[in-house]
Amino acid sequence: MRVFIVFLCLNFIFIATLNSAPKLSTKDKIATNEKTLATNKNLEEKLNKKLDELARDIVNSEAELKITQEKIDQMQAQVNKLESIAKSADTELQSLKEQNANLIKSQRQIEENMLKAISEKFAYDLIAPQDYAENQESIIANELLASLNTNINAQLSKMAVDYSKTTNLIKSQSKRISDIEFSLQDFRSKQEKLKQLSQKQNEELSKLKNDKESYSEQLAAISTQQLELRATLENLKIIEKDEKAKEEARLKAEQIKAAAKASKKTLADNEPQNVRKMGSSYQSSAVKKYKGAKTIAPLENFTLKQAFGDYTDPVYKIKIFNESVVLRSTTPDATVKNVLDGKVVFAKDTAVLQKVIIMENTDGIHTIYAHLSKIAPTIKVGSKIKKGYVIGRVERDLTFEVTQKNYHINPMELISAK
Repeated sequence: MRVFIVFLCLNFIFIATLNSAPKLSTKDKIATNEKTLATNKNLEEKLNKKLDELARDIVNSEAELKITQEKIDQMQAQVNKLESIAKSADTELQSLKEQNANLIKSQRQIEENMLKAISEKFAYDLIAPQDYAENQESIIANELLASLNTNINAQLSKMAVDYSKTTNLIKSQSKRISDIEFSLQDFRSKQEKLKQLSQKQNEELSKLKNDKESYSEQLAAISTQQLELRATLENLKIIEKDEKAKEEARLKAEQIKAAAKASKKTLADNEPQNVRKMGSSYQSSAVKKYKGAKTIAPLENFTLKQAFGDYTDPVYKIKIFNESVVLRSTTPDATVKNVLDGKVVFAKDTAVLQKVIIMENTDGIHTIYAHLSKIAPTIKVGSKIKKGYVIGRVERDLTFEVTQKNYHINPMELISAK
């Protein structure tokens, strides 16, 4: 649906461009139209990710989401532990600061008392010379001064001890204050990290949701393509009609959508999904091994993007059987060659598979070329075509299918791959 909307928007843009453009020569119009089409094509490629890229993104996103969730759980446990400590630490911090303020006041009072005591001792030393005349009054005075001196010394000694204790207590309290402030700072830092991780998780969930929706749409489209190709082969009596397979194929897209809907419920928890067998091809396709001679490949240089047979979809864990292969050309707009001598029995543009050519070959073999961007003008139904003849072009991905006497065979067993 989204692809259809994109094409619709592109068509509106294209028409608007033509209507608003000034009168141009035919040559200029062609150049303008080609430029507009090229721009629209680039835009379309940017808007639509390839299915394999989407699958890779989704699998990676799910792995990242799991790691993020583990980090959030660990961080949440640390924050919960620190939160209770932080509450009591905050109360203790205020109490310690008040105590320290009082201790500093006491320290200053001791300093003042010590200065006063030292001043008194200094005064005593001034009024008690060693050569003071010995008489009854002087003896009494000396005893009084000696007693005063002893008292002053005792006070000084006690104040020195108190001062030392107060100073050490201030240091101890200050260190405790510093430790608590650091602990609170660590707590707030972890709170902020937890907030950032939660935000990252929400972004990953949003991206994953969008990717899965796009992926399910394209997966359903592939199912529809297989259904259309099967219907075409049945109409041409290349394979026998199978109403059961057709019904299963129809349900396939609905099941994929259901799987996508179900996955949304477990998206945040990343719950594992069981492997399920889906699709008409998996249960109903008749397959046999090809035992004949190898022939040329339809593309000059390519990689195998989608293999023949069953595979498990990496996102929804759905087991699907592919009746065809997808060959990805290493160069864009590549020529497609006929792989065996034969006769054209079908050559037309389709709603889902783009342009399709079906060749009838010897020994009951039929070769099917789908998703062509162009069909050679010489290719007509009934035409006899030699092996190696260029029958059309493909943008990048060619869907290639081979049947033999109502059986599907692995196309890679028929062709030679470099």
